[in-house]
Amino acid sequence: MSNLIDAVLNSEEKNDLREFFNQLQMSERRYLLRNDILNAFGQFCSHGENITENYKSSHLGKLIYYTQEIILEETNSLCLIIRPKIAKTTAYRIFENLTVESLSIQQLLDIRDRFVNHFNPEEGDVFEIDFQPFYDYSPMIRDPKNIGKGVQFLNRFLSSKLFQDPSEWLDALFNFLILHSYNGIQLLINGRIKNRLELSDQVKQGIAFVSELPPQQPYEEFRFELQTMSFEPGWGNTAGRVQETLEMLDELIDSPDAKVLEAFLSRIPMIFRIVLVSVHGWFGQEGVLGRPDTGGQVVYVLDQARSLEKQLQLDITLAGLDGLEVQPKVIVLSRLIPNNDDTRCNERLEKIYETDNAWILRVPFREFNSQVTQDWISRFEIWPYLETYAVDAERELYAEFQGKPDLIIGNYSDGNLVAFLLARRLKVTQFNIAHALEKSKYLFSNLYWQEMEYNYHFSLQFTADLIAMNAAQCILSSTYQEIVGTRDSVGQYESGVVKSS
Repeated sequence: MSNLIDAVLNSEEKNDLREFFNQLQMSERRYLLRNDILNAFGQFCSHGENITENYKSSHLGKLIYYTQEIILEETNSLCLIIRPKIAKTTAYRIFENLTVESLSIQQLLDIRDRFVNHFNPEEGDVFEIDFQPFYDYSPMIRDPKNIGKGVQFLNRFLSSKLFQDPSEWLDALFNFLILHSYNGIQLLINGRIKNRLELSDQVKQGIAFVSELPPQQPYEEFRFELQTMSFEPGWGNTAGRVQETLEMLDELIDSPDAKVLEAFLSRIPMIFRIVLVSVHGWFGQEGVLGRPDTGGQVVYVLDQARSLEKQLQLDITLAGLDGLEVQPKVIVLSRLIPNNDDTRCNERLEKIYETDNAWILRVPFREFNSQVTQDWISRFEIWPYLETYAVDAERELYAEFQGKPDLIIGNYSDGNLVAFLLARRLKVTQFNIAHALEKSKYLFSNLYWQEMEYNYHFSLQFTADLIAMNAAQCILSSTYQEIVGTRDSVGQYESGVVKSS
């Protein structure tokens, strides 16, 4: 049982709890959200004599404070959904005689379905999706303070594995280094290094060599000497930077540390080609703002493309890859609309202003008879097109990159679903930016989705969010609160994904 409920029932306040629930049963509202609950409790306390002054600090006050939802059932019982701490939600049924039972997720969903008259077990099996959290091989985050700090958390996990089982994880580190290449050009280490033991010896030799050079000496002036020691481009653009990077690797081999691992990985050139997916709206640089389903997303994604290209170019320069003529490429994948309404949305390819190699690539929607869809379509109506769109986009991206991208970043629910489909087909890393999950935009949408299905197709949108968010290797958000909220409020991702029914 919840400690909050237990504290009330084991005190004199259990009578206050009974009176408060009786008051709720007399009201017309049968489903109360947090603000409704706090208002009702405030009114209850204003008429009491014993708990008016200290009701917020009482056991009952604390229970009410952490209760997010109350459902009043026809059986004179009520259901409490309690959030005692960030990222933790539990449900209980309290009967008229104050006996309590815990509710499973399935039981809670059934209660909600009964509330809106959608529960009918005689209809047979109901479609259910059971998602495992992220990857089977990843560590589980159990402390809420680690939420939003995924990179640091994984680095601590990996460095601890390096320390606990050095043989296995140093082999993994060796394999990680040797797989990197760009357009067929080997990076970092070459085949002369056969295993992790040879890697350790060569790293120490490399450090001894570059430490004798002036720190600012350009990499190209000693490139071939390093290659004879089995080190290919990618360690740095100067002798000093190469030395720093090799010393980080040496420290990881001898004494793994999370901060060193993070610093080392940040220097390794891994990403050269990025796709930003923004599917549904009019996407262009002129004449599109204010159109349906665009708003600020066009500005946001274009700024994102420009910033990513600059950062990629800086990383390439610092890694010492300028001599290989490595050039990053960023593509914004959007929809081609033939009836363009005097915009450039009917053009397949458009260069992004203020960039060297960033482009808008537009791919049309196809009807089921392979005919191109001519007109703009609302984001609520595009779901049947997206799977075929992802197949067509894969072919177009291959043509533009002359190969696969290294990273795919989805934007919004439909873009995230396309990013998932592409990442799964191409076997590349997928990032998501939800901006605003569909479920959290509409009050009680998880209850009354069927009533709004005709206009909004919530069954598709909510399922798309669940699939894309659980499949992504990384989810980007502006703030910690966007993910899990605060002690007082449920976060957008917490309510939009975890509690979706």
